[in-house]
Amino acid sequence: MPRTFFFGYLIVVIIASSCDKNNIVVNNELKVWELRGAVKSISEINYSGTGKYTTYLQFNPNGFIQEQSSFNPDGSLIRRWKFEYNDQSLKLTRSCYVLNDSLSEILHFSYNANDKITEEKLLNPQGGLISDIEHEYDVNQNEIEKRFKDENEKIQGRISYKYDENNNIIEVISSNSILSQNWKQKYIYNTEGLNVEILYLTLNDSLLKRSTYTYLHNRQVDEACFYNNKDELISKTAYKYNSQLNITSKLTYYPSDKKTEQHTFKYEYDENKNWTSLKEYINNEPGDIIIRKLEYYK
Repeated sequence: MPRTFFFGYLIVVIIASSCDKNNIVVNNELKVWELRGAVKSISEINYSGTGKYTTYLQFNPNGFIQEQSSFNPDGSLIRRWKFEYNDQSLKLTRSCYVLNDSLSEILHFSYNANDKITEEKLLNPQGGLISDIEHEYDVNQNEIEKRFKDENEKIQGRISYKYDENNNIIEVISSNSILSQNWKQKYIYNTEGLNVEILYLTLNDSLLKRSTYTYLHNRQVDEACFYNNKDELISKTAYKYNSQLNITSKLTYYPSDKKTEQHTFKYEYDENKNWTSLKEYINNEPGDIIIRKLEYYK
C-alpha cells in the first residue's frame, strides 16, 4: 500500500495536529492542503517499493474537494470519494466507491447555526444506517463531546474535550459505552499558545508515555521528544525546513541502541510554488518518489 497522499505535506500536518490545538479558521481546502493558486486538480504518482500507485484529487472553483481517487499499480480502483456541497460550501455528503466503482457507503453531514458539524451519519447504498457520530459544542463553539453510535443508534463510545480560557484543548478523554475511561490525553501550552507537552494516560490515569515539543520562530516544530512511563527518552527527532516551509530533513535519535535515522526530502516546484516532485532518502538511500501534475483554473 502506498504512503498517504501528499506525503510531504502530511508530515507537517501530523506534527501540527499533535502539537498545536488552537482553533484555525480555514476558508477552503486548498489552504488545508497548503496549495497555492487556483488549483483545479492534482494527479500524483507514488513510486514506492511495492509498486506505482496513483492518486487523483479534483477541486471545485471555490477550492473544495470534489473527488479523490486512488488506484493500484495495475490501474484498478482502490477507493474513490465524491463530495457534494451546499451554496455556503458546507460539505453535505461524501460518497465512497470501491472495486469496480460500485457505491459502498454515503456519509451525510449536518450542521448547527454556526456551521459546525453536529452529525455524521454513515449509510449503506440502500439507505440503512451503518454508524452515526454526534458532535456537541459549548457556547464558544468548541467541541466538548463526540458520541459514536452503531447501526441500532446505541452509543458505543465517546470522546470528550476540555479547554482553557484561550480555547486550547487541555484534555481529551475516550470512554466506552458505559462511560468507563479508555484513555486520556493532557496538553500543556507555552505563553504563545503552542503545545509543548502531551501526556498519554491509561484508563486509571497512570502515565503511559509523554511527548514534548520545541518550536522555531515561525511556529514550526523544531524538535519532538518521546518518553516512556518511566520518563526515559524513547526517541528525539529534529526537523529542518526550506523557504517553502516543507520539511527537508527529519533526524531521529534512538538512545536505547544509540542509532540515528535520517529522512531527507528534495523538492521541485512549479511557478505557483507548489511542489511537483518529492524524493525521499533514508540514511542517504533512495526511498519513495512522488511526481505530481497540477492543473489550474484559468
